[in-house]
Amino acid sequence: MDMNVMSADCEKQIAVRVRNAYKRYSVANVILHGLNMIVPEGTVYGLLGPSGCGKTTLLHCIVGRSELDSGEIKVKAKKKANIGYMPQEIALYNEFSIIETMTYYGRLYGLSANKIENRTEELLKFLELPDKNSIVGRLSGGQERRVSFAVALLHDPQLLILDEPTVGVDPVLSASIWERLLQMAANGNKTVIITTHYIEEARQAHTIGLMRNGQLLAEESPLQLMIKHNCSNLEQAFLELSKRQCTSTIGQEDENCNIEVYPVPKEKPEVPLQHDTNCSSQRILAQLMKNFYWMKRNKAIMCFLLLLPVVQCFLFCLCIGRDPRGLKIAVVDEELEHGISSCKWLPSEGCNFSIPLSCRYLRKLQQKTYKLIEYNDMNKAKNAVKRNKVWGLVYFSNNYTASLAERIMLKEETDDISIAFSEVNVWQDMSNQYISNLLRKDALNGYVEFLQSLFFDCGWPPRLADIPIKLEKAVYGNNNPSFSHFTAPAIISLFEFYLPMVFTVGAILMEKMAGLLERSLVAGVSILEVVISHMVVQFIVLSIQTTLMMLVLFVLYDNPIEGSLLWILLLLFLTGANGMCYGFMVSVMCDTDTAATFMGLGSFFPLAMLSGMMWPLEGMHWILRSVGWILPITLSTETFRALSARAWTITHPTVYKGFFSSLGWICFFLSITMLVIKRNKGLRAKK
Repeated sequence: MDMNVMSADCEKQIAVRVRNAYKRYSVANVILHGLNMIVPEGTVYGLLGPSGCGKTTLLHCIVGRSELDSGEIKVKAKKKANIGYMPQEIALYNEFSIIETMTYYGRLYGLSANKIENRTEELLKFLELPDKNSIVGRLSGGQERRVSFAVALLHDPQLLILDEPTVGVDPVLSASIWERLLQMAANGNKTVIITTHYIEEARQAHTIGLMRNGQLLAEESPLQLMIKHNCSNLEQAFLELSKRQCTSTIGQEDENCNIEVYPVPKEKPEVPLQHDTNCSSQRILAQLMKNFYWMKRNKAIMCFLLLLPVVQCFLFCLCIGRDPRGLKIAVVDEELEHGISSCKWLPSEGCNFSIPLSCRYLRKLQQKTYKLIEYNDMNKAKNAVKRNKVWGLVYFSNNYTASLAERIMLKEETDDISIAFSEVNVWQDMSNQYISNLLRKDALNGYVEFLQSLFFDCGWPPRLADIPIKLEKAVYGNNNPSFSHFTAPAIISLFEFYLPMVFTVGAILMEKMAGLLERSLVAGVSILEVVISHMVVQFIVLSIQTTLMMLVLFVLYDNPIEGSLLWILLLLFLTGANGMCYGFMVSVMCDTDTAATFMGLGSFFPLAMLSGMMWPLEGMHWILRSVGWILPITLSTETFRALSARAWTITHPTVYKGFFSSLGWICFFLSITMLVIKRNKGLRAKK
């Protein structure tokens, strides 16, 4: 019974215990190799070892950011709020001031504003840091590391874990830091685990752990370690132990090349630290405050993000959907002796077949903004079309007016020669579909208008000169639609999807790569809190962007909105959420800006081409059309068109399919995101 009590008392005096710890990232890359470690409470524990020996991985496992493959870790401080962690990288927001940095992390740890202010002043004085309003990114490397150290000390933690805190620090200040750590351990019953490259500096620690190849070679006080190995300094002791480990390893080699069976745990290793709650409003507010700090310090980037869609919408409205003007057309008119310049002296009205009627038709083309270029030779005119100097050639025969009069008067009795001479011959450059179709339409419509005016002047029914097809008022839209009316819903849907994606990827990947996200997660922030705070900020930014885009596309310009504005805004909200979730997926799948850029661009063009933005889906190959219908913004774009141009309600299949599609893709992207996070055992950049 007494032995059990003594064992329990000893357990209470141990701050951190690691037993038989194994950790690997691949079969050939074993980081921790059956490591055992005991850190007594109220002591400074110096963990020494060369780069790559597993020190940082061990610390990550202790603070709960990595899991052992086998073994166990017991930490007396059960909550992350009781841990002070300083990572090897600086992991600070360069745009923040010192007080903003301290305020953010202080809020994460639940400190009051007064407590944060007082602790900041105390730490600035102790660490010899400049004014609290100094920007972190403008400090020297040593000052930045001291600010990082101050963050770890801010909330007066029970367990302090420091990864290379004195690198680049003045020797005098380094000595002061070690003195402070020893005082904390002695007076405040605090426990400190510190890694350092400066082996002799670690002589001040109560206990030294010498680590190599994922194992602890020794774990004793510095003095005992030197006495035991008959060495005058720690570096010699470390060298002696390393030689013994090599000799021991060589002696254990066998015909199987010393392949050790990697232990398979019977159950999942217990997580040493637990969250206070899965979702804390205080930590969410701290994240929101941090995001607004970042936006305040990056006004140029925020202005770019807000104005980019507005500029793009203006460019779209100014460049897309307007009919080309001032197109050049070659004219060969053999019935005009003095050229088409003589047309301005001829009357444009009256029922007179003695004057050239070709002038009246040419005036109709000029009213449609075409620029007429006269040629006297047919071969030269055709050559101008071939050389792309003009878009087409209009030809009138030398007795065009007389032949046209005969055709109108004699009707079925008109001979073939008169019929041929009464025709207006047109040769076109058909290489540009839109311009060629526009020219063809204007040529036909202009001719109908010319004949109707002639019939009206002669007292004949003008309708006889019209094509016997009457286009009634359009059911939806108008009889002269603009291409911009078709593409505007796709443009705003594409922006609603991609702008949140770009913002999300940029924000999360920046924090992920710089170790900022990792440090916040160690401080107790959950992934759910990161997502919620980001969504709040994102929707505020997206609301401003959407408002500005709607004003440009549908107020300043004439793109129609016939349906419910409420349903349209809800659809855009879901499209933005869809893009944001896609950004979350890209962020967790990519560890570099380059990979994220390739993934974003690689998906942009297929989405733009296959979603019906550039061309109707009905005009695509049937295989691509089948793929296009299931893409994230295809059905939502069709829904936008149905709401804006047709005023259909939510009960129409085309409308509610777009909403269901957005919701389905949101669920899909979030599911993939969670699977990747689960596979990677957290949200961190791969080293």
